[in-house]
Amino acid sequence: MKLCRLATLVGFAAVAPACGKKGEDVALAPAAVSLAPSTPEAGAGAWRYSIGPSGSVHVDLPGLKEHIIGDATTVTGVVDLVPYDLAQSRGSVRVDLSTFSTTTFGSDKDATQTKHARTWLEVQVGDKTNEEMRYAEFAIRSIDGVSANDLSHVATVRDGQNDVRAVSMTVHGDLLVHGHRVPKDDAIDVVFYYPVGAPADSKPSRLQITSKTPMHVVLKEHDVRPRDPAGEALSWTTSLISKVAETADVTLRLGALPAT
Repeated sequence: MKLCRLATLVGFAAVAPACGKKGEDVALAPAAVSLAPSTPEAGAGAWRYSIGPSGSVHVDLPGLKEHIIGDATTVTGVVDLVPYDLAQSRGSVRVDLSTFSTTTFGSDKDATQTKHARTWLEVQVGDKTNEEMRYAEFAIRSIDGVSANDLSHVATVRDGQNDVRAVSMTVHGDLLVHGHRVPKDDAIDVVFYYPVGAPADSKPSRLQITSKTPMHVVLKEHDVRPRDPAGEALSWTTSLISKVAETADVTLRLGALPAT
């Protein structure tokens, strides 16, 4: 409150919204119904891999009074891997939010909380699945911070019945959730699996992709908010603001196999 009074006294009206209710100054992100494809340049010599459908997207919603956790368990997508210039690789991930379920309580309360979460996302309204809101998408537009750019030069380590090579990188792209698109970054580790003794320039038999740090998503940017069972938007009440998080920390754990 002292900060708000100080802002008023010195006439900094531009900072006044930040002193109001939690998150009320968050701008709604641009609307979108889909993301443009993201592929390497022609002639880059990419190897295509298919993501999922197994894998998971883990979500933490750290509220002041309640820490909600959950997972979406159906994930698809593609990775176009450019082995001699990994920064030129591209790809996309598609998450089926109708498979999102919470495990906050470890009891029957999770079923009710799961229903509320899907309603806020408008993925399921009543007993119907809303196909327009069902999927979250992330498209990779650029990559930097690659620990090694040429995959054939990465040291091989024996792991059980496989040889593996590991590379870290930061991917930059567009995140589409609930009909709104936001630019997002994610630091990831990619592990490449090979048959034991495979040549350095051979194609990996599979990939494992894991977030190094969670992707931070602001729910209000995507108009994810309290809704009644019919999907109608409700106001953020004082009790909800104190109890439910307005942000989500998203961690990817994905596998990919050569596309057929």
